[in-house]
Amino acid sequence: MRKMTKLIYALAVVALTAIGGYYYVFVYSKTHHRNVQTEKGLAIIADSLSAQFQANEKNANALYLNKAITVTGTILSIDKNQEGKITLLLGRSDAFANVSVTLLSTVPITQKVGETISIKGVCTGALSDVIITEGLVQ
Repeated sequence: MRKMTKLIYALAVVALTAIGGYYYVFVYSKTHHRNVQTEKGLAIIADSLSAQFQANEKNANALYLNKAITVTGTILSIDKNQEGKITLLLGRSDAFANVSVTLLSTVPITQKVGETISIKGVCTGALSDVIITEGLVQ
């Protein structure tokens, strides 16, 4: 009888964990997203943003990491990532590091390489370039 009770408890824990995981993945995460476009964002030029991360990454992370920012800069390249989302590289062609932006939408943009653009998104830090995600053209 004691083994049966333990088995029932174990099955109950597994079932509750599965239900919780299902709820988080398929219900909660789809309805509880951060809406960056409604947040008040910091405005900065792409060259200045990448220069701040190069000069002192710790201070730049304190200022910009996981915050909504509006980045303005010259488009150096337009590509697509594995998810089909548009990625832009903003900055100067002679700079060591620039700003990489992944747009929220898969809809093509009207701007071309060499034109200036403003994009609002979330700064997620710097690798070789400063990374902006969830971007929308302003």
